[in-house]
Amino acid sequence: QELIEELECLEVPTDSLDYLKGANYAVEKAISLAKQLKESKKAVLPKSADEFIKEGLSMGSDKVDIIGSAVSFSSSMPDDEFSLWFKSNRDLFVDTLANGYEVEKEPLYYVLLSDKGATNIGYTFLNLAGTIDFTICKEKVDMLTENQIKAIDERYWPFAVKVE
Repeated sequence: QELIEELECLEVPTDSLDYLKGANYAVEKAISLAKQLKESKKAVLPKSADEFIKEGLSMGSDKVDIIGSAVSFSSSMPDDEFSLWFKSNRDLFVDTLANGYEVEKEPLYYVLLSDKGATNIGYTFLNLAGTIDFTICKEKVDMLTENQIKAIDERYWPFAVKVE
């Protein structure tokens, strides 16, 4: 933020209009780049790591305790989903505890079903309520996670199409 403020206050002493235009352009470009630096993206953690962190925080653990717990847990439960991820991502785990993170978003799927004998102007699909629905607008087809689909009925999973 200091860099941005400093750049915004720069004045270029000159009598040349062309020189001034060029200097102003360079300053604007530098401000734009500085703002991009400030907006660095947070690391993305899998849901299992997020749940591990939240569980530690809910028990009153601080970040150092959570790191220690992660090391202990991965040793005692080596085949757990979190442990398998943690073993190859220790540095990332520590960095995200210090600097913040985002949780990996689960992929979403459409479950489009064939509707033999129906018109070819719409979509028959599995909706969020777990029932079969119909629409003529693909944007209105519900998007579900793998777990949501399998919780309704695992037999729908082969019909799932990943949302791009």
